[in-house]
Parts: sequence; C-alpha cells; structure tokens
Amino acid sequence: MKTNVIIFGILSVFFAIFAVIYPTWNYFGEGRIEWVGNIGIALTMIMFLLLGGFLFLNLRRQGGVLPEDSEIADIDDGDTEMGYYLPWSWWPFFAGAAGGLAMLSMAVGPWLALFSLGLVLITFVGWFFEPFRGGAYRR
Repeated sequence: MKTNVIIFGILSVFFAIFAVIYPTWNYFGEGRIEWVGNIGIALTMIMFLLLGGFLFLNLRRQGGVLPEDSEIADIDDGDTEMGYYLPWSWWPFFAGAAGGLAMLSMAVGPWLALFSLGLVLITFVGWFFEPFRGGAYRR
C-alpha cells in the first residue's frame, strides 16, 4: 500500500503542475480559456489526491505491512473469503441474459425495456432466494 500512496502522490503532483501549465499554454496559444480541459485536469488531480490520502490514512491507522507488500508473504496470506456461491446455479446466466436484453431493448423501445427490466428483477430475486428453497442444501 505504501507504493500505491507514493504513486498516487506523484500523479497528484503531476496533475497539479499540469493544471497550471495547461490553461496558461492554452490562453497564450488561442487567446481564450478552455474550460472543460482545465476542470477535467483539476478534478483528476483532486481524485488522485483523495485516493492517495485515503490510502495514506489507512496505512497509518493499520500500522503494519499488508501481505501484498511483504517480501516473505505467501499467496494465502492475503486470501479472504469472498462469499458463498452455488456452483450449480443457472441464475447468473439468466440474470446476465436478462441484463443484456435490457441493455439492447433500450435501443428498440420503452415497452421492451419495461418487459426486460421485469425479467431482470425476476432473475435476481430467483438468484437471491435460491439457497433458501431447500435444493441448495441437498447433497
């Protein structure tokens, strides 16, 4: 994480310098201020500053070295449990298909989009409640 803090700090300093150079260069080159680029560069600098500051404060609060920063750490040291997934479930496939249909239907018309959003809702409810039906606990 220390490396990430340094990288985000360098990037925020770069964009801070560039947030001064770009408008100056643009003003003397074209004789006007280009607002979108100036604001975009400034917001990018703020984004990197916030990310680096957040990681710096978390690193200082933890006080230790994360497994990915340690030279002697194993792969299993940073591995956490991701959750409970049903390997035999078909609901993720149908949820993806219904989501794809919802995205495609927005190009056709609102009537099809409403139908496909209903399918998305049904598939996600089915996916959520599948472990509670009783079939998931049978081996």
